[in-house]
Amino acid sequence: MQSRNIEYIQKLDHLRFLAAVIVLIFHAKVFYHFPSVKWIPILDQGYVGVSLFMVLSGFILTLITLGKDISVSSFYTNRVLRIYPLFIFVVTAGYFSTPEPRETAVSVDFMMSLLPFSNLARLKYGPFGGQLWSVMVEMQFYLLFPLLAFMLKVRGVTFYLFTILLMLTVRLSVFFLNGSVQEMAYFSIFGNVDIFLIGCMAGLVYRSIGNGVMPHYIWISAFIGMNIILAGLNRFGFSNSSMFWVLWPDVQGLIWATLIIAYLRSGRIVLSGMWTYFGKISYSLYAWHILVWMVVVRFLPTPFISPYVTGALIVLPLTVMLSTLSFYVIETPFLLLRSRYILAKSISSV
Repeated sequence: MQSRNIEYIQKLDHLRFLAAVIVLIFHAKVFYHFPSVKWIPILDQGYVGVSLFMVLSGFILTLITLGKDISVSSFYTNRVLRIYPLFIFVVTAGYFSTPEPRETAVSVDFMMSLLPFSNLARLKYGPFGGQLWSVMVEMQFYLLFPLLAFMLKVRGVTFYLFTILLMLTVRLSVFFLNGSVQEMAYFSIFGNVDIFLIGCMAGLVYRSIGNGVMPHYIWISAFIGMNIILAGLNRFGFSNSSMFWVLWPDVQGLIWATLIIAYLRSGRIVLSGMWTYFGKISYSLYAWHILVWMVVVRFLPTPFISPYVTGALIVLPLTVMLSTLSFYVIETPFLLLRSRYILAKSISSV
């Protein structure tokens, strides 16, 4: 569903779909418990798809609001209409799927899961909603964004850089204190705000470079670069206790930001319309793919050819079908209720 606040950029939906697919196929190793396939690094370490979603969020919001005044109340309303209907549906369905009688703690967990800071308690969001922790991190960024956009106006990009420096300092301090910082760097706003802000700054770069066409090899090189780094981390035994987690969110953000800018400025993409459609339903793809994996593994305890092939040829098509229904039944009615939150007379154009 196109935003009322910015002219539609088709290729952004391509990248949303890419992020969803990376995460979906990555979870093959979770459900089939097979050893890492290190010759496909982006799938073996597909959690990086989450960071692509987050860079995209910062990027898009900056394109929309740069040089504009916004209605904060309308901005928050739009974010709630975008995020919460599907989130509540998936979480509620999950909790109601648990066997009777349900303990009182289940209802407490359910109510807590609806709060924007619910990832603090590391709730499970029901039996098939665990991946939704990242949606709540996004909500936290949305709560901060009007202030961040204001500070960009009055202090410039320096404020974003100093914010990232502060987060790096906090994560480094926590590493020295606890000997590990992976939980903070990956599951909280203290790691992901860097990624969002890098996305915001990518939006500034995108606006400043004009409308020239970039060769495809630039975004392809960024994608290959991510794979090379992931392969290197695997080679050297990258673990949850590694000090590199202090810096890893920023490295991911920079690579994805490069890919986004280059991809959006590249030439024509084959089957663009299909990727666009899949990108439009990417939130539903992300929200429902765990349930589909659970059902597939129940009926197919041994993977078809390989776990990754099972993910690509069985889980992905089934999730697309479910997500199509979900998008039109759950998401669309609320998306139609969104309004413009840009107060300037002219709409953003890219």
